[in-house]
Amino acid sequence: MNRLIISFFITLVLYSILFFMLYAELKNRPLSLPQRNRLNISNLAIIPHKSVVKKPTPKPPSPKPVTPQPKHPKKIEKITKKLTKRKRKITKKSIKKKIPSSQHKIITKNDRNVSTALPSLTQLFAKKSHPHSSNTLPPQIKRLYKKDEFDTFTKTQKEFIKNNLAKIGMITQKYLYLRGYPYIAIKMKEEGVNIVEFYLHPNGDITGLRLVTSSGYEALDKNSIETIKAAYKDYPLPSQTTKIKIYVRYSIIY
Repeated sequence: MNRLIISFFITLVLYSILFFMLYAELKNRPLSLPQRNRLNISNLAIIPHKSVVKKPTPKPPSPKPVTPQPKHPKKIEKITKKLTKRKRKITKKSIKKKIPSSQHKIITKNDRNVSTALPSLTQLFAKKSHPHSSNTLPPQIKRLYKKDEFDTFTKTQKEFIKNNLAKIGMITQKYLYLRGYPYIAIKMKEEGVNIVEFYLHPNGDITGLRLVTSSGYEALDKNSIETIKAAYKDYPLPSQTTKIKIYVRYSIIY
């Protein structure tokens, strides 16, 4: 063991002596950098820049407009005459209208009012559909109101039903959701649709609230009446007392 320690120290001393000797030699040597070629300003020659002047290119003369001359002027005149004749014939045919036999009348020279034999514009367009007729109604209103019943309403009542019936139905379904599905109906898995009828007054009151069609379940029918009693305060107000009919739908989401 002692021999190993002594040999370690001897090698360490030898390596340290070698290191110091190398360090001393490198320190004494001067650093020599490679020489670079120097530029002499006197050797540089300045070459004068020749400015190139471009000559203006002359513009080509603008060509004169050449008017095309027709090859066969006589043929073109004949074709134009034929086309004008055809146009006159077509316009005359379009003006002539068939008049029913009941409206035919022999017009003498003494008859000055010729317009009495022909139908007026009001007579021609009298058969157009009225904007408030039953043909232009939405399908929901057609199902809820009968044709004769809707025709008895005034113009303002018809407009109110068209513009606000869907809103009243949505408000009712909102209150139906807030009140919650009847517990007995959920337990018995009862579903259905009610049609409810009432009169909506301009002050916001309702009268004549009743079921037009039953859902088939007593719990759902009662809930529809109670829901409308709670929801009618948010309904839009009519300017005239109007008969309202809406659907109240019940469906269980599984």
